Amino acid sequence: MDEIAQYWLVLKRRWFPAALVFALTTLGTAVWTYQQTEIFQAKGQIILKKSNKTSALLSGAAAMAGGGGELEGLTGSSPVNTQAEILKSLTTIKGAINELKDGKYKNRREFKRLDKYSKKFELFIAQLKISSIKGTDILEITFQDPSKELAKDVVNTIMEVYMRDDQNNQRREAQAARKYVGEELPRIEGEVKSAENELRLFKEQYDIVDLPTESVKAVETITNLNKEITSASAQLAAETSRLEGLKNLFGGKDAQATIQSGLVSESPGLQKSLKELQEIEATIAIQKTRFNDNDPSILSLKEKRQALVEILQKRFSQSLIGNKDFQGKVVEMQPAGLQGSLIGDYAKSEAQRTSLQKQISALVYVVDAYKKRMNALPKLEQQQNALGRKLETSRTNYKAMLSKLQEIQIAESQVLGNSRIQTPADLPQEPISPKKAQNIAIGGFLGLFLGAATAFLLDAADKRIKTADEAKALLPGYPVLGQIPIFANQKKLPNIGRGAGRIPGALVLTGSGGIEAEAFRMLQTNLQFLNADSSLKAIVISSSQAGEGKSTVAANLALAAAELGKRVLLVDADMRKPSQHMIWRQGNQEGLSSVLTGQCSEQSAIVEVHPNVFLMTAGVIPPNPIVLIDSVQMGESIERWSNSYDLVILDAPPLTVASDAAMIGSQVAGLLFVLRPNVADKESVQYAGEIIDQSKLKVLGMVLNGVNLDKQARYNSYYYQSSGKSEQSVASSKILSGSGANRDRF
Repeated sequence: MDEIAQYWLVLKRRWFPAALVFALTTLGTAVWTYQQTEIFQAKGQIILKKSNKTSALLSGAAAMAGGGGELEGLTGSSPVNTQAEILKSLTTIKGAINELKDGKYKNRREFKRLDKYSKKFELFIAQLKISSIKGTDILEITFQDPSKELAKDVVNTIMEVYMRDDQNNQRREAQAARKYVGEELPRIEGEVKSAENELRLFKEQYDIVDLPTESVKAVETITNLNKEITSASAQLAAETSRLEGLKNLFGGKDAQATIQSGLVSESPGLQKSLKELQEIEATIAIQKTRFNDNDPSILSLKEKRQALVEILQKRFSQSLIGNKDFQGKVVEMQPAGLQGSLIGDYAKSEAQRTSLQKQISALVYVVDAYKKRMNALPKLEQQQNALGRKLETSRTNYKAMLSKLQEIQIAESQVLGNSRIQTPADLPQEPISPKKAQNIAIGGFLGLFLGAATAFLLDAADKRIKTADEAKALLPGYPVLGQIPIFANQKKLPNIGRGAGRIPGALVLTGSGGIEAEAFRMLQTNLQFLNADSSLKAIVISSSQAGEGKSTVAANLALAAAELGKRVLLVDADMRKPSQHMIWRQGNQEGLSSVLTGQCSEQSAIVEVHPNVFLMTAGVIPPNPIVLIDSVQMGESIERWSNSYDLVILDAPPLTVASDAAMIGSQVAGLLFVLRPNVADKESVQYAGEIIDQSKLKVLGMVLNGVNLDKQARYNSYYYQSSGKSEQSVASSKILSGSGANRDRF
């Protein structure tokens, strides 16, 4: 809260420059605002639809050809943002500007601005804004221009150019799709025919009608053949057993020899030839006992035997069924009776066994053939399925292409774009810029800020002490004996003598009321309390620089002490710029300088200006006042005055101006330091403090003059109510006193 109060005090002190900056800033903002060209903004909306039928058809056709169709979302970006960039493209903007220039704005004043836009597209784009409405497929187009009509027409024309270009692009895509499909149809048709021919050749090559049915039938056939093989094998085993029995009856001879013997026995010609053969073989055997094998007789017999064998072979072949070679051995038996019957059974059994063996071999061969076919069926079926799928795919592609060609032809005649105008731009009624009320309000806030900143900057640049607290902080070792408020009334005094000027006229009188009078009475009381044991006899009053009101404080302090019945001598020891003679309206021909130089007596220089208040003016200003101040006469005079009066008050020059106050202070009870906020600066006060420390002066305390004591308003109100006096009666009894309102230079 204390910081806020300090800020408020700064603003109160610097209210005029702050108010001036505020007024100038606000006024400048208002003037600038009303000088700005009004800008109007038109707004339209366009909605984006999903890809139309033509794009979908083209995408499907391209996919059939192995392409990727449309390039949507190639980089993962939003299609809405892509269309927004297309709307801002130079092609769209240039088309819109040219349409406007060649249309209704051809001979109008806006033509120059359009021509400028066409030369510098960045100027046009700076006024154009395209944004998407969140969560929708709607693009909002806005354009700003001093002409409300042009702003509206620009938005509408951009949307129309965009939609027209979009429709043209779709139409070109449809034409490209139709051309592509028309070129692809013959190729796909050729693929269908090729697939059909391959499937036909495959079936012809492998005798395929219906592989699944054939597989089932093959399994059934193999099962039946296996059954027949099993049955024939059983019959073969029975015939083989029966044949073995018959073979044993004929002495183990095989069936062929037995049958041949039986057939020979039944043929007379064979029997005759056989006997001749037997006879020749017997003769050969006898002759071999007599001759060697090369003997002519034996060779003749062998030739004869060979001729008989050939005759028997020919006759034997003619007598038997089938071409069987003659074995040369024939069993001699009778064709009739049991032996002939057994030979017949033997022959039949052998024939049956041979037939069964051939039957079984044929069945096994057929089963093996079916098994080989069965093993080949899966592979054949796989190949047939692959060829069938190829054919089906080709047929499907052909049908799809044929259907899409018809659809594209229809779509081409009624092609539509991927967008439509949702809200056309209307003629704007109110300008968006300048926003007069807003600008003036901003100017006002800026003025307040700059005004406050100016106040604080000025206050920070001002090195003067501004508050009582700053003074106390700057001189912490000096007790504050009194705080003299700013006097409410002022009075201009006439010019009196050398150095005359305007002297404040808010006066404190004996018996008067008011906060000003009480402040001086409290100062006198505090001085008295400093030395309770021994009263002060002589004090010097000074300040850090001129204008702090030390002379006023000295005069009013003399009055306050006189009210208590003390005889007070007020000496104007400032022989450089004296002022007491003007405050009390006295002459200044005789005074302190005259007394110290012996030009007049003290009795003639001292004048009683008020009951118990005696005044010695400074007198004629000497060429070198420090010589008089540092003289023996000055010390003796102070001592004499202290003995003659109850209180001697010496009004000395400022400490930083001359060393008079320091020299006088060393000869009296102490120094009363007067400091006036907003007049004394920090450097002067610090320098004055250094002088006091170096001179080892006794400082009685500090008087803060011209203080703004807002907190004492309650006391002021209380005082007036209790005193029962009106302000008019108080003012009528005032005597001369200094005031800080005009910042007296004395």
